[in-house]
Amino acid sequence: MSVVAQLSSRPALRIWTLAAVGVFFFFLLFTFYSDSVRSPVEYAHAKAQQYCDSSHQAPLSFTQTPTPTRTPEIIPTPEPTPEAIHNCQDPYRRPGYLYIPNEKNSYRDTTWIPFTSEYLDSEPPEYASYPPKHELVFNDTAVEPGFLNADGNPQQWMRMAKLENRRRLHEKAGTIPPTRNATVDDYVDMKDDGGLGWLWGRRVVMFGDSVDRYMTTYFCQELGNHIHFPITDKSGRMAKGICEVPALNLTLVYLHSVGSFTYRPDWWWIENLKNVAWEERWNILWKPHQAPIQGPSGRPDLILWQNGLWDQRAFWEGGSAMHQEGDGPMTLKHRKMAWEEVRFVTARIKKIAKRLNDEFGEDAPIMFRGLTVHRETGMGDAIMVEMDRLGRAVAEQAGHEVFEWARLIQLLGSLYNDGLHPGQGAASWLWGNMVLEYLARSAGAEIGGEARSPYFQGWEACHKELSGWGGR
Repeated sequence: MSVVAQLSSRPALRIWTLAAVGVFFFFLLFTFYSDSVRSPVEYAHAKAQQYCDSSHQAPLSFTQTPTPTRTPEIIPTPEPTPEAIHNCQDPYRRPGYLYIPNEKNSYRDTTWIPFTSEYLDSEPPEYASYPPKHELVFNDTAVEPGFLNADGNPQQWMRMAKLENRRRLHEKAGTIPPTRNATVDDYVDMKDDGGLGWLWGRRVVMFGDSVDRYMTTYFCQELGNHIHFPITDKSGRMAKGICEVPALNLTLVYLHSVGSFTYRPDWWWIENLKNVAWEERWNILWKPHQAPIQGPSGRPDLILWQNGLWDQRAFWEGGSAMHQEGDGPMTLKHRKMAWEEVRFVTARIKKIAKRLNDEFGEDAPIMFRGLTVHRETGMGDAIMVEMDRLGRAVAEQAGHEVFEWARLIQLLGSLYNDGLHPGQGAASWLWGNMVLEYLARSAGAEIGGEARSPYFQGWEACHKELSGWGGR
């Protein structure tokens, strides 16, 4: 039975095999046939589409025109436009190093060396290498000439002015009668000599204290002249000082302020001083417009003002006189300012700044002279530091710049003549160089070439960038 079933299944297997083969060939033929049919149809459709497209084009020329090869246009790279030089760097307001010769009599070589990018990027010295090659022993050697005479250093104006003044005096010595003093008219034919033509006729006015008087006195002496005090009244004898340098037609006028107080208290420590309030001193003693302060522009070419040491002393004396002993902190000298003192000084020096703007013009070259401290300093000068900050803030608001001389000599007690006044030497020489630097800028001296443009093209050229309080 099993044999019969086996035999009967073989024809069925053959049938299914044949059927599968047939289906395979059917699909193979169908695929071939469909490709052969579709290809002509697609070809005909493509040709018809090409014909339709060509019917919308211009008739083809029987003359075959070769398609020109387009050469890519080469656009030349423009030369970079050099940036215009805009150098408003004030060398005396940059961080730097005050070089003072070791020999006291060589103080005329004193130079402020600002820390410019050229200095900062210079080759480091061998003794700063790591690992060290030898024991470190530091010596007080000379500044390398490359740094001492760097282009970024300020000009040695005092040296130039002193030499030129001496030359003019020598040349005219035999032409001026001994019966009279030399006048500006004797030197007018020399006014442009020595590269100092910009200095002729310039006027500087200072509203300050005895520190400014000392500096004006030393400046005058360096140029062979003497400061004189035209007020003969004992109570105001030092209220006005005038330094005239005829050979250069240069005049410095010093007006002595005694602080911010609005009246003379009974406890005032100077008996002969009558007029304390600066408003009174302006009208009674200074009378600045009656002094020789008009430069070529009809007003001063440089104005310096400050208010410090007298207020410090007044706060000390007033605190001791008006408070019981031991009533701290007002009776103490070693203290900071009280808030009422801050408010008082702010109001008073704002009036000074406004008066200067009103009298001489808001665009006049006006600078707040940073405050000096005592030779032996410490907590006792905290009031000075705080008033210096006040002065800077008021100056900035008023559009005044900052004369940083006091900061450049700060803590250099060996430069002082006494406990209060910097003496003649490095400090006074630096002061003179700075005054002449700002005069050259105010006068539009046009010196230093393109590298210093527009710094010496007039006060306004860089004033906007330099009228900040200084960041100190």
